[in-house]
Amino acid sequence: MAEQQTKLKRVLGFPASYGAAVGLVVSGTAMFSVGNVGAISGNATCIAALIALVPMMATAFAFGELTAMIPGGGMISEYTVPALGKFWGTFALLSGYVVLIACDGGTQLVMGGLSFERMLGVPQALISIILLVLILLVNIFGVEFYGRAEASITLIMMAIYVILAICGTAGLGQHLGWSAHPIASQAAFLPKGGWPTVFNSVGTAIWFFIGFEFACPMAEENIKPYKNIPYGLILGLISIYIVDIIFVFGAVKFTPMSVMATSAVPHVDAATATMGPVGGIVMGIVTICASFTTGNAYIAAMPRMLYGMAKEGLVPQIFGKLHPRRKVPTAGIIFTTGLILIIMIYVTANGGSSDVILKLINVACITWLGAYIIAMIDVLVMRRKYPDYPRLWKAPAAWITLPIGIIGAIYAIYTLHDVLWMACIIWAAVAAYAVIWNKTHGIPINERTHLKVLVKGVKDRSEPLPVWDEAVEEWLAGQD
Repeated sequence: MAEQQTKLKRVLGFPASYGAAVGLVVSGTAMFSVGNVGAISGNATCIAALIALVPMMATAFAFGELTAMIPGGGMISEYTVPALGKFWGTFALLSGYVVLIACDGGTQLVMGGLSFERMLGVPQALISIILLVLILLVNIFGVEFYGRAEASITLIMMAIYVILAICGTAGLGQHLGWSAHPIASQAAFLPKGGWPTVFNSVGTAIWFFIGFEFACPMAEENIKPYKNIPYGLILGLISIYIVDIIFVFGAVKFTPMSVMATSAVPHVDAATATMGPVGGIVMGIVTICASFTTGNAYIAAMPRMLYGMAKEGLVPQIFGKLHPRRKVPTAGIIFTTGLILIIMIYVTANGGSSDVILKLINVACITWLGAYIIAMIDVLVMRRKYPDYPRLWKAPAAWITLPIGIIGAIYAIYTLHDVLWMACIIWAAVAAYAVIWNKTHGIPINERTHLKVLVKGVKDRSEPLPVWDEAVEEWLAGQD
């Protein structure tokens, strides 16, 4: 009975997987990057985003296969330890995801607060704090409530965003006389700089999609993670591309490039330009909802990654403890909330300017892409190392699609070279932590854990997962 009380409950289905996948990419900073890339690449943003989608889709294939293999909460660290070793497992998670929280978490809530301030004049700082407290309560209340809240809010938000995008591109605001006036000089497909400008915006366009894999750490609470999560990731990416590109076409047609390039909320300005004040208010509401769903994704997923890492002895054991009644990783939730609060204060103190936001998300983008590259390498290594392991979902043509994805991710990093030095400092600090932690705990620097050990760990700490359990038990029998 005591053991059952410590297990995460399997209560989530496909809607929660899809909601988590798009809940982060349909976020304040994602929509900020849509406006920012639109200001740089104009109508050719569809090409920049399509190029960015290539490594993102390859990454979705990788995470889909890895989740089907190891449906645990540790996510990237748990996938990497049997493939590349504990050093790289620790490095991938801390550099890719803790840095994400530090660079992007508070920014989301600041943008939600700014949108609210524009509509009603209530100070941004107050609204941002209220949003953070609400998100904290939702996650402490329990994952089942989180799943319902995330799925419903995300679907409503997506529907509104789609409607705004279609109406804006169709010129409805102009036809109804809502102060929407086409800008003839921006009608050309290519921007002034031509194709080089478009190609150089690929790195920022990556942010349209980045974070879709936050559905993966919910695997231990998903009814069919080997099916729901891979298809949730893929459908989420396709949905985001279509909606964002439709929105950009309308934004470029009616919004001055200079406004989108310098605004902290360019998507709100674009909605105002295409649909008048009503469009601006509606997009402001969408931004607030996006801040909520993004914060939910962070504070739900990051603690579960730390939970999985704690089970492997890679971070302090306090992160591996669940609340006895709520069955949520309380220490991880508090830690993640603290990171978001710190950056929220920093961004607010700097006026929430577009320059601060862009720098933070570009640094996070680089370190995050590093984790994506490691995930794709994990799949290829484990295909070689464990060819007979049951894979209930497999990356299509992995030996072709994943190397292409790796090359695409490296190119995207190259386009963000202005802040690469900052990312390198972060990588060095995380690497130092991994080495020191392993040394002080008597763990070989790059010790690999056999896949059967991880699999048994997931089985022991998770509620039954019939199809996966049967397939894995047969494989484990052959390993003894």
